[in-house]
Amino acid sequence: MNHYRPRRRQQVARRLGAWLCGAAIVAGNVAVAAGASAPAPEISDVAILPPANAHRVWLIELYSGQMQVVDGDSGDLLGSVYSASLSNFASGRSNNRIYVAESVWSKGNRGTRQDMVTVYDGTTLKLVTEIALPGRVYMAPLTHNFAISANGARGYVYNMQPAASVIVTDLTANRMLRSVDIPGCALAFPWGDNGFSSLCGNGSLATVSLDGPHPAIKRSEVFFDAENDPVFDESPSNRSTGRTFFISYSGLVHPAILGATPALEAPWSLQQAAGLQPASVENGTLAWRPGGRLPFAVHGPSGRLYVLMHAGEPWSHKKEGTELWVADTKERRVVRRMTLPTAVSAIAVSQDAQPLLYLVDVKETLTILDAMTLEEKKKVEQVRGVVPYVPDL
Repeated sequence: MNHYRPRRRQQVARRLGAWLCGAAIVAGNVAVAAGASAPAPEISDVAILPPANAHRVWLIELYSGQMQVVDGDSGDLLGSVYSASLSNFASGRSNNRIYVAESVWSKGNRGTRQDMVTVYDGTTLKLVTEIALPGRVYMAPLTHNFAISANGARGYVYNMQPAASVIVTDLTANRMLRSVDIPGCALAFPWGDNGFSSLCGNGSLATVSLDGPHPAIKRSEVFFDAENDPVFDESPSNRSTGRTFFISYSGLVHPAILGATPALEAPWSLQQAAGLQPASVENGTLAWRPGGRLPFAVHGPSGRLYVLMHAGEPWSHKKEGTELWVADTKERRVVRRMTLPTAVSAIAVSQDAQPLLYLVDVKETLTILDAMTLEEKKKVEQVRGVVPYVPDL
């Protein structure tokens, strides 16, 4: 018994060696008979994205962290960036850099936590560097949890450890600059190159100017009812012009121009703009209301506001849209209502003269429309629970 297994292993080894040798000879004979030459050595190469255009759209998976860049005209996938779960995404001017605010743990789901802004090249999607952060809010990937200045030089990361603050990063030198406390307030809506605003729990707006050696913080008067009719976190804002539309759960539009001295305009009702009664905030009242994960998009050049609407009671703001409303923000008038064949959870719009409107529905389909005519241009199936993001150019 003591010698059986070694002899057995030797026999197996001899047979395996003979078989491999025979296979090599046969393969060699086939290669010679076919007259095939030796294979060329592999050459490493890096694919690059085509030049960015206004119809490039990013599809951001809500929980896995994957981010896919898609050509809006063809619907083709151009590339992907993988990040940690519940990350936040932003793009530099002309898509020259991709920024991801993310959190990871040394042992996957535990261990030492690391918070950072990860920087990728916007052409090759290769890692450029990481900017260490003292913390960040780890939650749903909201647009205004992480945003960048109009010139792309500064990044603003919302944090809450334990008090609310915004971490300011230098995206040129790739380093953290400072942390600005914003007690009682949340999120970062950039305006211009040197400031941002935050929404506050009492219904006011905090404005932070970064021109001087120390941040200057001012509070506005209360302009929305935070207790009964709060405004959406995903209210659309243009970082270059400061033009922002804070939209409430009931459908009140609070226009503003953000800046060192913000201009808050009188609100108007989406329902009244469509010839209907304003939605009530009283429990049990049914009305058309905005809702969804990303329910708004604004085309800056035309002033058109696109809104996902549903029939619901107060506090149904997470319900997907069954209609798409198009409002002229200059005339404060709804110019088009379209019934959606499938409920839609998120929308985005390009900012060019021939804009495209991107809709992601509950069946995980991306539908691309002509934003002016609402004519369907393209469908992309199985986009797996994403929200669309269109960077400024």
